[in-house]
Amino acid sequence: MSKKTETVAKATPAVAVAVAAPAVDLRNAAVGTLLAEAATAQGTMLAKTREAARLAAPALDSALPVKERIAAVVSAYAADFKNAGHNIKSIFVDALTLLACSETDVAVKVVAKGGTAETYVKASEAVDMSKHNLKDAAKQVRDAHGMARKTGGGAKPKTPTAPSAPDMLHVDAFTNWLDMMPEYLNDSVYHGKIVAALIGQGYSLNKAAKGKVVKGAASA
Repeated sequence: MSKKTETVAKATPAVAVAVAAPAVDLRNAAVGTLLAEAATAQGTMLAKTREAARLAAPALDSALPVKERIAAVVSAYAADFKNAGHNIKSIFVDALTLLACSETDVAVKVVAKGGTAETYVKASEAVDMSKHNLKDAAKQVRDAHGMARKTGGGAKPKTPTAPSAPDMLHVDAFTNWLDMMPEYLNDSVYHGKIVAALIGQGYSLNKAAKGKVVKGAASA
């Protein structure tokens, strides 16, 4: 083998690696910046997370089934979500889901004379609505496109198979409160009311060091 032939043979694998690498990189550094800002934001957390989802949406691959295209983009920001937290990831995924299925009709609640009324909008419009409307619309989209989380995973359910109706209502109420808790704590009015209520029950509210992990049943 001549020196010229040997040089070409050695160079070929290096070229193949250089071409293949960028194809799997879906991460946009600007999205990561927004997620980091959302984690430290006060009243703008929701807005920052929405903006991050919109900026990430062009990476959605229409050639993939909708569930897989969303998962591919979300996985690109795994490290960012580890730092930003579960609440921000949840909102990001919901907003991205609405953007991935932008033309799906969803029911939302809007302010109307004498209270609230239900109306239908496109999923993409629900991204800019209240957190409750955004999350509820994302659930409707998942149901409509067969992406709803399956319970049980094929295993035989234990008895009792499900909580009673009143218990399930309490679980839903608690989950909704927990999702909104960061916003309540950062609100100038609600924060004071929460602190006062806790003091009345003999508790105090202290801010833990960022990144502290709660271990045990409460972390589930």
